[in-house]
Amino acid sequence: MNKPFPALCRDCKYSEPDKNSSWNLHCLHPVVNGSDPWALSAASTGRGTDCRGERERTSWFAKCGIKGKLWESK
Repeated sequence: MNKPFPALCRDCKYSEPDKNSSWNLHCLHPVVNGSDPWALSAASTGRGTDCRGERERTSWFAKCGIKGKLWESK
């Protein structure tokens, strides 16, 4: 499947809803989490990186960033 435009985090296989919030998503992609100190130090395995924070990154060096470079269909 081709990546849709826009590639929404809620449709990505690496996103998971936050257990305490119905609107907040966490990214569980290992490449994204590899540089997030909060995800690496979390007590639970499903913590992940905040999707909004990752998509907010606009630099060329962002792992997924605003373009959703690592997006994969569910």
